[in-house]
Amino acid sequence: MATIRMENTRDLVVEADLSDLQSFTNEAVKNFDIYKDEIAMIYEKMPKFEYKYFYFYAYSTYRLLEATMNFDSSDVGHIRVSAPDEFFYAFYGMIAALHTQVQTGDQQGLGA
Repeated sequence: MATIRMENTRDLVVEADLSDLQSFTNEAVKNFDIYKDEIAMIYEKMPKFEYKYFYFYAYSTYRLLEATMNFDSSDVGHIRVSAPDEFFYAFYGMIAALHTQVQTGDQQGLGA
């Protein structure tokens, strides 16, 4: 499971690895309607940041991170995800698969 720590009083650092992706997928599928707009935004913007430099907080795309990792970002000035490059590419692959469901509106494919 990822490690969550504060740095510089208001910067939250999420240290994740590939093993955390299943938790992200489970949360996204379980609450698809809550995250569908966030999924679409991540899908659109993440490639422009070469995947691993994506800025979740700037686009208000941190709710999935927040719910999956069980933290509250209300008192946070910045969220930084520290993970191996492979995590970001695999995370984007998951987002791309979920985005297909957003586009088609087909939640049956998600097991919902």
